[in-house]
Amino acid sequence: EDCDGTTATSNDPSSLSSLEGDGLENRASHDAPFNSVITAYARSNDPYAAERALAVLQRLEETSPGVEPTVTSYNAAMDCCAKHGEPGRALEVFDRMKGKNITPDSTSYDTVLNAFARDNKPGSAERAWDFLCQLEEERISGESNFVPSSVSYATIINAFAQASGRENGGLSTVKKAQEIYEKLIDQMKEGIIYGRADPFANSCFLNCCANMRGTGSERKEALVIAITAFEEMKKRPDIIGEPNQYTFGTMMKVCARLSSNADEKNRLMESLFVQACKRGMLSKAVLGQFLRHTPSQLNMRVILSLGGTKREIPDTWYRNVPQKHWPAPMTN
Repeated sequence: EDCDGTTATSNDPSSLSSLEGDGLENRASHDAPFNSVITAYARSNDPYAAERALAVLQRLEETSPGVEPTVTSYNAAMDCCAKHGEPGRALEVFDRMKGKNITPDSTSYDTVLNAFARDNKPGSAERAWDFLCQLEEERISGESNFVPSSVSYATIINAFAQASGRENGGLSTVKKAQEIYEKLIDQMKEGIIYGRADPFANSCFLNCCANMRGTGSERKEALVIAITAFEEMKKRPDIIGEPNQYTFGTMMKVCARLSSNADEKNRLMESLFVQACKRGMLSKAVLGQFLRHTPSQLNMRVILSLGGTKREIPDTWYRNVPQKHWPAPMTN
Protein backbone atom coordinates (compact mmCIF):
# COMPACT_ATOMS: atom_id res chain seq x y z
CA GLU A 1 0.00 0.00 0.00
CA ASP A 2 1.35 3.43 -0.93
CA CYS A 3 0.82 7.03 0.10
CA ASP A 4 -2.59 7.27 -1.56
CA GLY A 5 -3.99 4.25 0.25
CA THR A 6 -4.12 2.16 -2.93
CA THR A 7 -2.14 -0.87 -3.99
CA ALA A 8 -0.10 -0.52 -7.15
CA THR A 9 -0.42 -3.51 -9.43
CA SER A 10 2.65 -3.61 -11.63
CA ASN A 11 6.23 -2.51 -12.09
CA ASP A 12 6.16 -3.14 -15.83
CA PRO A 13 5.89 0.08 -17.89
CA SER A 14 3.84 -1.66 -20.62
CA SER A 15 1.35 -2.90 -18.03
CA LEU A 16 1.13 0.61 -16.61
CA SER A 17 0.31 2.03 -20.01
CA SER A 18 -2.44 -0.56 -20.35
CA LEU A 19 -3.77 0.31 -16.90
CA GLU A 20 -3.71 4.00 -17.77
CA GLY A 21 -5.42 3.55 -21.11
CA ASP A 22 -7.06 6.13 -23.35
CA GLY A 23 -10.42 5.81 -21.63
CA LEU A 24 -9.31 6.41 -18.06
CA GLU A 25 -11.25 9.66 -17.87
CA ASN A 26 -14.44 7.94 -19.07
CA ARG A 27 -14.12 5.14 -16.50
CA ALA A 28 -13.32 7.36 -13.52
CA SER A 29 -15.95 8.89 -11.28
CA HIS A 30 -13.32 10.17 -8.84
CA ASP A 31 -9.54 10.55 -8.57
CA ALA A 32 -8.70 7.07 -7.23
CA PRO A 33 -8.01 5.35 -10.60
CA PHE A 34 -5.65 8.16 -11.58
CA ASN A 35 -3.93 7.95 -8.18
CA SER A 36 -3.46 4.20 -8.61
CA VAL A 37 -1.67 4.72 -11.91
CA ILE A 38 0.54 7.47 -10.48
CA THR A 39 1.42 5.26 -7.51
CA ALA A 40 2.22 2.35 -9.83
CA TYR A 41 4.67 4.58 -11.68
CA ALA A 42 6.28 5.49 -8.33
CA ARG A 43 6.93 1.81 -7.68
CA SER A 44 8.10 1.02 -11.19
CA ASN A 45 11.61 0.87 -12.64
CA ASP A 46 10.58 2.96 -15.62
CA PRO A 47 13.26 5.66 -16.16
CA TYR A 48 10.51 8.02 -17.36
CA ALA A 49 8.20 7.25 -14.44
CA ALA A 50 8.15 10.78 -13.02
CA GLU A 51 7.40 12.33 -16.41
CA ARG A 52 4.59 9.84 -17.08
CA ALA A 53 3.11 10.23 -13.59
CA LEU A 54 2.97 13.99 -14.09
CA ALA A 55 1.25 13.47 -17.43
CA VAL A 56 -1.43 11.41 -15.66
CA LEU A 57 -1.81 14.16 -13.06
CA GLN A 58 -2.23 16.72 -15.84
CA ARG A 59 -4.94 14.59 -17.44
CA LEU A 60 -6.72 14.49 -14.09
CA GLU A 61 -6.46 18.26 -13.78
CA GLU A 62 -7.87 18.76 -17.27
CA THR A 63 -10.72 16.22 -17.17
CA SER A 64 -14.40 16.95 -16.49
CA PRO A 65 -15.36 19.06 -13.44
CA GLY A 66 -16.80 16.01 -11.71
CA VAL A 67 -13.37 14.39 -11.45
CA GLU A 68 -10.75 16.58 -9.82
CA PRO A 69 -7.37 15.94 -8.22
CA THR A 70 -7.18 15.84 -4.43
CA VAL A 71 -4.28 16.27 -2.04
CA THR A 72 -3.80 12.50 -2.36
CA SER A 73 -3.29 12.87 -6.12
CA TYR A 74 -0.59 15.49 -5.68
CA ASN A 75 1.07 13.55 -2.86
CA ALA A 76 1.27 10.48 -5.09
CA ALA A 77 2.85 12.53 -7.90
CA MET A 78 5.37 14.11 -5.50
CA ASP A 79 6.19 10.67 -4.11
CA CYS A 80 6.89 9.41 -7.62
CA CYS A 81 9.21 12.36 -8.28
CA ALA A 82 10.98 11.75 -4.96
CA LYS A 83 11.54 8.05 -5.62
CA HIS A 84 12.86 8.69 -9.11
CA GLY A 85 15.38 11.39 -8.19
CA GLU A 86 13.39 14.45 -9.27
CA PRO A 87 13.18 16.68 -6.17
CA GLY A 88 12.79 19.83 -8.25
CA ARG A 89 9.73 18.39 -9.93
CA ALA A 90 8.32 17.33 -6.55
CA LEU A 91 8.59 20.95 -5.40
CA GLU A 92 6.92 22.13 -8.62
CA VAL A 93 3.99 19.78 -7.95
CA PHE A 94 3.78 21.09 -4.40
CA ASP A 95 3.59 24.69 -5.63
CA ARG A 96 1.11 23.67 -8.33
CA MET A 97 -1.16 22.12 -5.70
CA LYS A 98 -1.08 25.28 -3.58
CA GLY A 99 -1.80 27.34 -6.68
CA LYS A 100 -5.03 25.38 -7.10
CA ASN A 101 -6.02 26.18 -3.49
CA ILE A 102 -5.59 22.58 -2.34
CA THR A 103 -4.23 22.61 1.20
CA PRO A 104 -1.13 20.45 1.66
CA ASP A 105 -1.17 17.92 4.50
CA SER A 106 1.73 16.58 6.58
CA THR A 107 2.46 13.94 3.93
CA SER A 108 2.83 16.68 1.31
CA TYR A 109 5.46 18.55 3.30
CA ASP A 110 7.38 15.46 4.35
CA THR A 111 7.38 14.09 0.80
CA VAL A 112 9.10 17.21 -0.54
CA LEU A 113 11.61 17.07 2.33
CA ASN A 114 12.31 13.43 1.55
CA ALA A 115 12.68 14.18 -2.13
CA PHE A 116 15.61 16.53 -1.48
CA ALA A 117 17.00 14.51 1.44
CA ARG A 118 17.36 11.31 -0.58
CA ASP A 119 18.91 13.09 -3.59
CA ASN A 120 22.70 12.71 -3.86
CA LYS A 121 23.33 15.85 -5.87
CA PRO A 122 25.44 18.58 -4.20
CA GLY A 123 23.27 21.16 -2.48
CA SER A 124 20.25 18.90 -1.98
CA ALA A 125 20.57 18.89 1.82
CA GLU A 126 20.71 22.68 1.81
CA ARG A 127 17.60 22.87 -0.39
CA ALA A 128 15.75 20.57 2.02
CA TRP A 129 16.73 22.87 4.90
CA ASP A 130 15.65 25.96 2.93
CA PHE A 131 12.27 24.35 2.33
CA LEU A 132 11.83 23.59 6.04
CA CYS A 133 12.79 27.18 6.92
CA GLN A 134 10.14 28.38 4.47
CA LEU A 135 7.58 26.20 6.26
CA GLU A 136 8.65 27.65 9.61
CA GLU A 137 8.16 31.18 8.26
CA GLU A 138 4.70 30.29 6.95
CA ARG A 139 3.76 28.83 10.35
CA ILE A 140 4.92 31.95 12.20
CA SER A 141 3.09 34.26 9.78
CA GLY A 142 -0.10 32.24 10.06
CA GLU A 143 -0.05 31.25 6.39
CA SER A 144 0.16 27.59 7.39
CA ASN A 145 -0.54 25.61 10.54
CA PHE A 146 1.89 22.83 9.65
CA VAL A 147 4.41 22.12 12.44
CA PRO A 148 7.42 20.05 11.32
CA SER A 149 7.94 16.92 13.39
CA SER A 150 11.16 15.59 14.86
CA VAL A 151 11.19 13.17 11.91
CA SER A 152 11.12 16.14 9.52
CA TYR A 153 14.26 17.52 11.16
CA ALA A 154 15.89 14.08 11.34
CA THR A 155 15.29 13.63 7.61
CA ILE A 156 17.26 16.80 6.88
CA ILE A 157 20.02 15.98 9.35
CA ASN A 158 20.33 12.59 7.66
CA ALA A 159 20.71 14.36 4.31
CA PHE A 160 23.63 16.33 5.76
CA ALA A 161 25.03 13.03 7.10
CA GLN A 162 25.14 11.74 3.54
CA ALA A 163 26.68 14.99 2.32
CA SER A 164 29.39 14.91 5.00
CA GLY A 165 30.62 11.59 3.61
CA ARG A 166 31.13 12.90 0.10
CA GLU A 167 34.18 14.71 -1.25
CA ASN A 168 32.61 18.12 -0.73
CA GLY A 169 31.65 17.28 2.86
CA GLY A 170 33.61 18.58 5.81
CA LEU A 171 33.40 20.27 9.19
CA SER A 172 31.13 22.98 7.77
CA THR A 173 28.58 20.28 6.92
CA VAL A 174 28.75 18.92 10.46
CA LYS A 175 28.29 22.40 11.93
CA LYS A 176 25.27 23.04 9.72
CA ALA A 177 23.74 19.75 10.87
CA GLN A 178 24.55 20.77 14.45
CA GLU A 179 22.69 24.06 13.95
CA ILE A 180 19.63 22.19 12.68
CA TYR A 181 19.82 19.59 15.46
CA GLU A 182 20.07 22.28 18.15
CA LYS A 183 17.10 24.13 16.65
CA LEU A 184 15.09 20.91 16.88
CA ILE A 185 16.03 20.50 20.56
CA ASP A 186 15.11 24.13 21.29
CA GLN A 187 11.71 23.72 19.64
CA MET A 188 11.04 20.55 21.60
CA LYS A 189 11.99 22.29 24.84
CA GLU A 190 9.63 25.17 24.01
CA GLY A 191 6.78 22.77 23.24
CA ILE A 192 6.52 23.84 19.59
CA ILE A 193 7.19 20.28 18.47
CA TYR A 194 5.16 17.74 20.38
CA GLY A 195 5.32 13.97 20.55
CA ARG A 196 7.30 11.24 22.21
CA ALA A 197 11.02 11.83 22.65
CA ASP A 198 12.78 9.99 19.84
CA PRO A 199 16.54 9.28 19.63
CA PHE A 200 16.47 9.00 15.82
CA ALA A 201 17.52 12.61 15.19
CA ASN A 202 20.46 12.21 17.58
CA SER A 203 21.64 9.09 15.73
CA CYS A 204 21.38 10.95 12.41
CA PHE A 205 23.49 13.78 13.79
CA LEU A 206 26.10 11.42 15.23
CA ASN A 207 26.25 9.70 11.86
CA CYS A 208 26.90 13.06 10.21
CA CYS A 209 29.91 13.52 12.50
CA ALA A 210 31.14 9.99 11.83
CA ASN A 211 30.98 10.42 8.05
CA MET A 212 32.94 13.67 7.99
CA ARG A 213 36.00 14.05 5.79
CA GLY A 214 38.61 16.51 7.00
CA THR A 215 41.99 17.28 8.52
CA GLY A 216 43.15 15.92 11.86
CA SER A 217 42.09 19.07 13.71
CA GLU A 218 38.69 19.06 12.01
CA ARG A 219 38.16 15.42 12.89
CA LYS A 220 39.04 16.18 16.52
CA GLU A 221 36.49 19.01 16.60
CA ALA A 222 33.82 16.78 15.06
CA LEU A 223 34.59 14.14 17.71
CA VAL A 224 34.11 16.68 20.50
CA ILE A 225 30.83 17.84 18.92
CA ALA A 226 29.56 14.25 18.77
CA ILE A 227 30.57 13.43 22.35
CA THR A 228 28.86 16.61 23.57
CA ALA A 229 25.64 15.69 21.77
CA PHE A 230 25.79 12.16 23.20
CA GLU A 231 26.31 13.40 26.75
CA GLU A 232 23.51 15.97 26.42
CA MET A 233 21.21 13.20 25.28
CA LYS A 234 21.82 11.28 28.50
CA LYS A 235 21.03 14.40 30.52
CA ARG A 236 17.74 15.16 28.73
CA PRO A 237 16.11 11.86 27.73
CA ASP A 238 12.68 13.48 28.19
CA ILE A 239 13.48 15.81 25.28
CA ILE A 240 16.01 13.96 23.13
CA GLY A 241 15.15 10.35 23.93
CA GLU A 242 16.99 7.54 25.67
CA PRO A 243 20.14 6.23 23.99
CA ASN A 244 19.33 2.95 22.26
CA GLN A 245 21.37 0.31 20.46
CA TYR A 246 21.55 2.50 17.34
CA THR A 247 22.84 5.43 19.39
CA PHE A 248 25.64 3.35 20.86
CA GLY A 249 26.45 1.74 17.51
CA THR A 250 26.66 5.11 15.78
CA MET A 251 28.71 6.61 18.58
CA MET A 252 31.17 3.71 18.30
CA LYS A 253 31.40 4.47 14.58
CA VAL A 254 32.22 8.09 15.49
CA CYS A 255 35.02 7.03 17.85
CA ALA A 256 36.46 4.45 15.46
CA ARG A 257 36.70 6.97 12.62
CA LEU A 258 37.54 10.23 14.37
CA SER A 259 39.81 9.31 17.28
CA SER A 260 43.29 10.83 17.08
CA ASN A 261 45.13 7.66 18.06
CA ALA A 262 44.64 4.07 19.21
CA ASP A 263 44.76 4.89 22.93
CA GLU A 264 41.99 7.47 22.61
CA LYS A 265 39.90 5.14 20.49
CA ASN A 266 40.30 2.21 22.89
CA ARG A 267 39.39 4.34 25.91
CA LEU A 268 36.25 5.71 24.25
CA MET A 269 35.18 2.33 22.90
CA GLU A 270 35.56 0.74 26.33
CA SER A 271 33.46 3.46 27.94
CA LEU A 272 30.69 3.08 25.36
CA PHE A 273 30.69 -0.71 25.67
CA VAL A 274 30.34 -0.56 29.45
CA GLN A 275 27.52 1.99 29.20
CA ALA A 276 25.69 -0.09 26.59
CA CYS A 277 25.89 -3.20 28.80
CA LYS A 278 24.66 -1.35 31.87
CA ARG A 279 21.71 0.07 29.96
CA GLY A 280 20.85 -3.31 28.43
CA MET A 281 21.61 -1.97 24.95
CA LEU A 282 24.28 -4.40 23.76
CA SER A 283 23.11 -5.40 20.29
CA LYS A 284 24.90 -7.69 17.87
CA ALA A 285 26.16 -4.62 16.00
CA VAL A 286 27.45 -2.87 19.14
CA LEU A 287 29.31 -5.99 20.27
CA GLY A 288 30.69 -6.46 16.78
CA GLN A 289 32.05 -2.91 16.64
CA PHE A 290 33.68 -3.26 20.06
CA LEU A 291 35.41 -6.51 19.08
CA ARG A 292 36.43 -5.20 15.67
CA HIS A 293 37.88 -1.88 16.79
CA THR A 294 39.70 -2.86 20.00
CA PRO A 295 42.56 -5.31 20.66
CA SER A 296 41.43 -8.79 21.76
CA GLN A 297 43.26 -8.55 25.10
CA LEU A 298 41.40 -5.32 25.88
CA ASN A 299 37.92 -6.40 24.87
CA MET A 300 38.18 -9.75 26.66
CA ARG A 301 39.43 -8.05 29.82
CA VAL A 302 36.45 -5.68 29.77
CA ILE A 303 33.94 -8.46 29.05
CA LEU A 304 35.29 -10.61 31.88
CA SER A 305 35.35 -7.69 34.31
CA LEU A 306 31.63 -7.12 33.72
CA GLY A 307 30.74 -10.76 34.39
CA GLY A 308 30.63 -12.12 30.86
CA THR A 309 32.70 -14.85 29.23
CA LYS A 310 33.77 -15.71 25.73
CA ARG A 311 30.86 -18.12 25.36
CA GLU A 312 28.24 -16.50 27.53
CA ILE A 313 26.82 -12.99 27.30
CA PRO A 314 24.60 -12.07 30.29
CA ASP A 315 21.03 -11.43 29.15
CA THR A 316 20.95 -8.25 31.25
CA TRP A 317 23.38 -6.72 28.76
CA TYR A 318 20.80 -6.88 25.96
CA ARG A 319 17.56 -6.80 27.96
CA ASN A 320 16.32 -3.67 26.16
CA VAL A 321 17.29 -4.77 22.65
CA PRO A 322 14.72 -6.35 20.25
CA GLN A 323 15.32 -10.08 19.99
CA LYS A 324 16.33 -9.99 16.33
CA HIS A 325 19.30 -7.79 17.32
CA TRP A 326 20.50 -9.87 20.28
CA PRO A 327 24.25 -10.60 20.26
CA ALA A 328 25.47 -14.15 19.72
CA PRO A 329 28.13 -15.83 21.89
CA MET A 330 31.69 -15.40 20.64
CA THR A 331 33.04 -18.60 19.08
CA ASN A 332 36.64 -17.59 18.36
